[in-house]
Amino acid sequence: TAQFGALSTGDIAAIETADIVGLKTAIIAALKTAQLAALTTDQLSNLTTSQIAAITTANIQALTTDQVVALSSLQIGTLSSAQVAAMSTLDIASIETADIGSLKTAAIAALSVNQAKALTTDQIVALGSAQVGALTSAQVAGMSSGQIAAIETNDIGALKTVAIAALTTNQVNALSTDQIQSLGTAQFAAMTTANLASGLTTDQIVAMSSAQFGALNTAQFNALSTGDIAAIETADIVGLKTAIIAALKTAQLA
Repeated sequence: TAQFGALSTGDIAAIETADIVGLKTAIIAALKTAQLAALTTDQLSNLTTSQIAAITTANIQALTTDQVVALSSLQIGTLSSAQVAAMSTLDIASIETADIGSLKTAAIAALSVNQAKALTTDQIVALGSAQVGALTSAQVAGMSSGQIAAIETNDIGALKTVAIAALTTNQVNALSTDQIQSLGTAQFAAMTTANLASGLTTDQIVAMSSAQFGALNTAQFNALSTGDIAAIETADIVGLKTAIIAALKTAQLA
């Protein structure tokens, strides 16, 4: 380890790609920041998963965006939560869309708010349901409306109810009607009255199912505008709780 540590960055870059895999994990862990940064993309892409796992969090921060792009799905999937949390926002945004689906759910949950903000819409599209389900309420609240709108219809139902409750009105407003239809009843029950009052559009209201309307409580329903109430499909109005019907205001009935 000490001998290897004495090598210059030029010496490191000169190691044959086929030979880099022979380095002990202890040597990888002991690499200096400049030495890791000196690895070519070919060298880095040939590191074994054990070697990738041995990279320290301090050195992970030193990876260039080109090096991150060079990492394979298998290597990305090897990264620990601590390693991912140590990456720069530029490096996070550089993870290939074909590889980001390999990130562990624990690594997704470990992203800082700024790292989550750095995810591209293409990366968000590439996330799987389990990864979407791993997003924290703070991460979701910090995302842009465009990022939220990029969540695949098949995956949005995996968002935690606390994440749904953390959505801003602009984020709710940006949801497509397909996304709205894919939300579960528990997710609708978690929506804030502010989001129901200002976030939902009439098109989104039209897209809701009777089961989704049935998940709303009286306070949530009363937050809807008269225009929203008028937009409820006839076939869906039957889903409303009797307590909501009993509490309707005169203007709402009109």
